[in-house]
This record gives sequence, C-alpha cells and structure tokens, in this order.
Amino acid sequence: MLLLSNNNRLEELVKTMRDDVKKYLLDGTMTSIKMILNVPYSIGEITAKVPDYASLRAVKINLSGACKGSITIQGELPVYSFIGEGLFGMPVTGELLDSFIGEFANMLTGNIATLLSNHGLNTDISTPMIVTMDVEQYECPLTIPIKIENKGNLFITLVDPL
Repeated sequence: MLLLSNNNRLEELVKTMRDDVKKYLLDGTMTSIKMILNVPYSIGEITAKVPDYASLRAVKINLSGACKGSITIQGELPVYSFIGEGLFGMPVTGELLDSFIGEFANMLTGNIATLLSNHGLNTDISTPMIVTMDVEQYECPLTIPIKIENKGNLFITLVDPL
C-alpha cells in the first residue's frame, strides 16, 4: 500500500525504472518500515525531492542485480537513537550510534532485498556508507518522509542509477 495523495503523480515519479520493479521496491520499503520500526511514527506523502539539511546523518546502500540504484536513509541523530532504543531497550549513543545507523540501514535494505526476491527480483546490497548529501547527483528520486513521534524526521530516498 503506497501512501501518495495523487496516483497520477506516483506514475510520473516511477517512469525511469521499470514500473513493476519500482512498485515492488516502494512496496518492499513500506513493508520493511512496518517490520523494523517499533516506535510511534507516521509516513508522509512520497515526494521527488531529496532533503538537504545539514543536521541529517545520511547512510547509503547501493543496489545491484535485478533492482539497480541506491537507498539513502537520512535522519537526525536523536531519531536514530530513539529507533535504536525501541529495538534494543536502551538508548544508543556515541560510537554505538554511528554503528547502529549503518546496521539500521542494513536491516531495512536487507528486508527490502528479501521482499524483492519473493517477486523473482534477486537484488544484492552493498555495505552501508555514511555519506554527505549532494542533491545534484540524484536523478528521479522518490523520498518517503517519516515523522518519528516527538523526536524528528527520517527520510528514505530510493534512487535510479545515473
């Protein structure tokens, strides 16, 4: 189930990657979010804009195989810490927080790859890379904004390869 107020807009956003692959990728992302996030959250409208806020920590995982491109997760440090606390029962801070950000990306993207394989789309994922965001380098992004209740925002951006 995709959350987008205008279905015509979704069709416009998914034009470059094969439509069925992009739909499976979006659906897999939404399902993975539901599987992993056990803290209160709400999902906003999918957009074609990549957030460019200096306060966000970004981690990127490349996709190869049947589904090529990348997934970038951006969030504020307190958001990642809160998600970690929800998963592990204790606050995640300091060096553990940096490690957790990569592990969170692995968990999310690994679930997505598994869900894609259920549709015959065998997809490999790279190791997570902490990145600085350069909005200019992204072509046809789809960003899923997630508001983590009382903590801040998380953004998951799906990108076709250039």
